[in-house]
Amino acid sequence: MTLSRTQIPKIVYIGRGGPLSIIPLMSLYDKGIRPEAVIVSDTSHQTHKLNLLPVRPPRLKDNLAGVADELGLPLIYWQRACEAEIAANLATISPDLVIMSCFPWRIPESLLKIPALGWWNLHPSLLPAYRGPTPIFWQSRAGEKNTGVSLHQVTADLDSGAILGQHALPWRHLVGRELEACLAQEGVKLIEQALQALAESKLQPWAQSECDATYQSFPEELDTRIETTGKASAAYRYIRLVGSAYRLWFDVNGQRHDVTAALEFNDKALLGCPWSYNNGQLQVQFEQGVLTVACQIVA
Repeated sequence: MTLSRTQIPKIVYIGRGGPLSIIPLMSLYDKGIRPEAVIVSDTSHQTHKLNLLPVRPPRLKDNLAGVADELGLPLIYWQRACEAEIAANLATISPDLVIMSCFPWRIPESLLKIPALGWWNLHPSLLPAYRGPTPIFWQSRAGEKNTGVSLHQVTADLDSGAILGQHALPWRHLVGRELEACLAQEGVKLIEQALQALAESKLQPWAQSECDATYQSFPEELDTRIETTGKASAAYRYIRLVGSAYRLWFDVNGQRHDVTAALEFNDKALLGCPWSYNNGQLQVQFEQGVLTVACQIVA
């Protein structure tokens, strides 16, 4: 990126935590793009007021507030139903652009209209597919072979704004935080390219196809139940991808078994029965193969 300081718009950054929020902020900062403030939604700090922090936040894993504090960036805490206070903070800063990543809530129009250049969002799917707050979960559950990241303009309708850039990515063997980190790194490139195009008056957003759009909300309890259709290897991969973030489970004769780890699979094995449980390990017969997991029985 070859932007001069006069070409860099006044930016506010917003996120929730994790690699998809932290990596873009740190990467932009390292390239000389210093946000005027960082808006965070960290549940451990939701009791703080929305102004600059009165105390130094802890530097914990996945804590965006701690990262922003280390970088010397002013902090604003997002609390739902406090949009008027957030709007007042933004109006005081008067940003040209708000960039967000991994933020699950809809942005009210009262906030969207404050920056002259609007809001940009990094979304970990190839929009318009998998709109919604948890796209990685739903892509994993559907057994998608490819994923990607989209940079799009933010509108009042969640994840439906015009696309500014996209990058497709095969799942390969990436799991959990590795996948999020890879998507975040590709997302930073999209932001840089869009900022460069903006400075050169060459930014050309394109509208999403509503005919191809899909939307999923937060998963409910039944959505995290693992079905025994398909291959055991697919279930193994699914658990490895999202099992650390979501409590996945099997229904064994009406009793819930929460999966704590995927241990092994054999797509050609036959168990001789639907399932077998012994000393914290559950073997499950799939349509194709047998999956072995570590689990806990929920009373």
